[in-house]
Amino acid sequence: MDYDRAQSILQSKDTIRVKWRGEDVWIDSVDPYSQVAAVHLQQDPGVSKNVPIAELEEYGSAAPQ
Repeated sequence: MDYDRAQSILQSKDTIRVKWRGEDVWIDSVDPYSQVAAVHLQQDPGVSKNVPIAELEEYGSAAPQ
């Protein structure tokens, strides 16, 4: 994923499915300079991580074709 798409997902009112290394995550913030996203795991909302935006994957029916 690139920064613009991650920012678009973050600002969207729709639920857009995103995975990081096979884990479902929510994007909390994105940094255009470091190209890092703060995410938390959907199954364990208390677990937050800073991950490279490039490692995020949009999936499911809402993903662009």
